Amino acid sequence: MQFPNQANRMPTGPQGMLPRVRGGITAERAAEFVSGAKQGPTAYVYVLPNWPAVPYPRRNVHTALEGQGGGHGTMARSLCVVYMLLFASVSAPDASVSAVAERGLSASNGGVRLWKTLGAVPDGTDPVLVVDPRALPAPSAETEAAVRVPSVPPAALRNVAPYRPPAPVAAGGGYVGCPLPNDVVLLVIFRRGVWDLPKGTQDPGESIEACARREVQEEVGIESLRVVRGLGTTQHGYPDGTRYAVKTTHWYLMRTPERAFEPDRREGIRRVTRGRWAVARAHMGYDTLRQHMDRVEGTVRAALGT
Repeated sequence: MQFPNQANRMPTGPQGMLPRVRGGITAERAAEFVSGAKQGPTAYVYVLPNWPAVPYPRRNVHTALEGQGGGHGTMARSLCVVYMLLFASVSAPDASVSAVAERGLSASNGGVRLWKTLGAVPDGTDPVLVVDPRALPAPSAETEAAVRVPSVPPAALRNVAPYRPPAPVAAGGGYVGCPLPNDVVLLVIFRRGVWDLPKGTQDPGESIEACARREVQEEVGIESLRVVRGLGTTQHGYPDGTRYAVKTTHWYLMRTPERAFEPDRREGIRRVTRGRWAVARAHMGYDTLRQHMDRVEGTVRAALGT
């Protein structure tokens, strides 16, 4: 499989292959995340909404990933990094969005509460700030719906310059997989200069699974497509006119017997091709998708019998 114009995206390691460890995430990937943290000797890894943020000393990240001090269902799972957004409200003594954009958020009693989902923010809250957890200090407390941190630096605020109110967007996409002996081949698309997985926005009145199936069919030019199982979600945000879109993409494992594909050029797709899992992951153009691939690799392999 050839990936044009993507040589600079190949990771280090023999033949661009990433070392496999328990829980589906690679030691290299976790070390990359932890080494990028700027919160002292301990890195706090934010995971799925109902999982706690777990502290691990940077020097011990490889030991932790290999399962020492914790089994497959504890240590390894907790280290599976999943990028998500958090949400905050502006309250006294933070008088305005412009002031928050300059100095960030702080609270003397109990820290700043950050909601884990946009839907968890209480009705009537305005303005609502979108927070990047990768720029946050270690959490001081956590509940099912929210976390508390000592402060939120200006660099963590995503929608304040200028302020754009967050708006939820639902999307669906597919991992179209084909099992090989001891491997999985994925269908990938080349769009807007990067490799991606087929996905798109939900239409009114459409179920999210139907959305995912339709978008994959349209973007790669096929008709026969079967949904095998759900693979969870990813979330990212971006400015969209006067609002800040908070897009949640629901992913599904899919299979197709078709072998001829036609890129949907109306959507800016230049190429559709197949690649083995490690190669597709190495060339994937978005960090959120690389992280999601790390998280679901074991599930995909088990479902496809590889």
